[in-house]
Amino acid sequence: MFDIGGGELMVILLGILILFGPEKLPDILKTIRSGASKLDEAKKEIQKELNSFTTEIKKNIDIK
Repeated sequence: MFDIGGGELMVILLGILILFGPEKLPDILKTIRSGASKLDEAKKEIQKELNSFTTEIKKNIDIK
């Protein structure tokens, strides 16, 4: 999704670890995972609506 490699991810996690400390890291990762999950759900819902909209447009074009 973001095209981040393993090395880049390690640098990001190390930066977070330095900024917030080891005791906050699990909470931060849970928050990130939860946010990513919600974004994925929103993406699926938008795709579903777009597919429905596209189907309706195709039906209306075929009728006329």
